[in-house]
Amino acid sequence: MSCLVPLGRIIIVLINILFLILGLVFLAIGLICLVGESLLESYYKTTLATLQSELEKNYFGTVDVSSFKLSDLIGEIGYFFIGLCLFLLIITILGCCGACCKVKYTLITYAVIVIVVLVGELIFVGILYGSPDTIKDEIKNPLKTSIQSDYMGFNGTNIVSLGWNFAHRQFECCGVDNYSDFTGAVQWSTNYYVGTKALEAPITCCITIPQASTPTCALSPQDIYTKVSYDV
Repeated sequence: MSCLVPLGRIIIVLINILFLILGLVFLAIGLICLVGESLLESYYKTTLATLQSELEKNYFGTVDVSSFKLSDLIGEIGYFFIGLCLFLLIITILGCCGACCKVKYTLITYAVIVIVVLVGELIFVGILYGSPDTIKDEIKNPLKTSIQSDYMGFNGTNIVSLGWNFAHRQFECCGVDNYSDFTGAVQWSTNYYVGTKALEAPITCCITIPQASTPTCALSPQDIYTKVSYDV
């Protein structure tokens, strides 16, 4: 029995070393999301340059994509990962201090936190497999809301417009579910360059960027990306 106690302490320390490593990984991801624009830029620069070139070549006028920064779009995710890092760091400190220093109440606190986390994970997995639409809707609804309130079309320079235009070209998709997600978007100029007939799909959803005078693919959606952005 006496040898089981030291073994238990060693196991707890090893588990918390894993927590620490995982926390450092989350910290790195969070920092890249927040301040690693120079690293992220190499990932999307070519796609944006190609989009700008295609639109301008097909007479859609001057298109400014210079204000697009991926870190602005995923910054909140960075805070989430940093928060996870801090949480794991707290667990690591409690576990190691409790095991090495034999602090009873610290170990109890550590055990309670770990149990709560495990229960939370089990509930999440249960919802994920038992009612996946619940989680999907929680993710999809804010994305669709951003389209309806902030999407401005191919020439929009705000982060939502640039982000969706980038996603369409980079991932060959259109909208959250499909092009109808853009129907009724309050800032989207659907009759831009096409007379009285309104666009039904964003120009950037067209598989091949059309001429400004005949954007058939976007007027009566055909030859547009049908892949769902959510599933990319």
